[in-house]
Amino acid sequence: MLPKSADDQLTTTERKLVDQPPGAASGTRSRTHPTPTVQRSLFRSRALRNTIKRILVLAIVLAWMVPIFWMADTAFKPDSEIFTLPPRWIPSRFTLKHVQDVIYDWPFLRWVLNSVIVAGSSTLVSLIVSVPAAYSFARLQWRARNVIFLLFISSMLIPWQINAVPLYFIMTRLGLLNTFPSVVLPIVAMPIGIFLLRQFFVNIPGELEDAARIDGCNSLMVLVRIILPISKPALVALGIYMFIFSWNEFFWSMIALQRPHLLTLPIGLQALQGAYDIKYGLLLAGAFLASLPILIVFLLLRRSIIRGMTLTGGIKG
Repeated sequence: MLPKSADDQLTTTERKLVDQPPGAASGTRSRTHPTPTVQRSLFRSRALRNTIKRILVLAIVLAWMVPIFWMADTAFKPDSEIFTLPPRWIPSRFTLKHVQDVIYDWPFLRWVLNSVIVAGSSTLVSLIVSVPAAYSFARLQWRARNVIFLLFISSMLIPWQINAVPLYFIMTRLGLLNTFPSVVLPIVAMPIGIFLLRQFFVNIPGELEDAARIDGCNSLMVLVRIILPISKPALVALGIYMFIFSWNEFFWSMIALQRPHLLTLPIGLQALQGAYDIKYGLLLAGAFLASLPILIVFLLLRRSIIRGMTLTGGIKG
């Protein structure tokens, strides 16, 4: 019998490979075609993981929402039903007495106005200051830039309360104590705004800036025409964060603002507590009204907050 030519041998080998079941050539079963049993097992394990994740998320949501529901429920309960055992989530009758007492018997609207002034000023000035500072740390080259940024960011490790004593003496020396700037300026000086924006700016592709400089733009024009339009999600997220922080700020405001007509909402709510007793209906009605604007802002702009915080980590890829 004559030996086969190379072409005949190759054709025979190809025919054998075609006739073999998938994965037989490598001695293993094909990984791209799992058996029905394996498919069912994978589906069950994936469904179990998804179920566990949903249960955990639901538990976290309930743990966050229950105090808010309890606060809102107590704000509209009669005093006789606030401490009933077992607790009643739905009162026998709803009352507006606590809300009316907060608004008409206390300068609540004045507290709201003061909080709006402090939070709005802190947010606006913080954005104005943080944008050029973050741009300088992220895009401009100058000596000891990274070292100074590291020292600047390390101040985030210092607790807010430790700064109270030196801040008090500084504000007293400047004559700003018992004024709104005494609260606004320390909030603006917080490094969190510069840090978040710098992390966003540093990940913007350099080709955009190079193209703008070729067209004749200087650093300021690059910031205004290129960086800021791209950075809208980060700016919105930072603005919302600073507004919420300023709205809820309590510790330093309690020290810096001593005059009654300057009190903000957190300090005013503390005044609702009596010297010998606490009217929980009145207190929780004020807390509910104070938290309502923040809840509305968060619910309306939650996607912008999440998107901005996500993009802060980087936009490449």
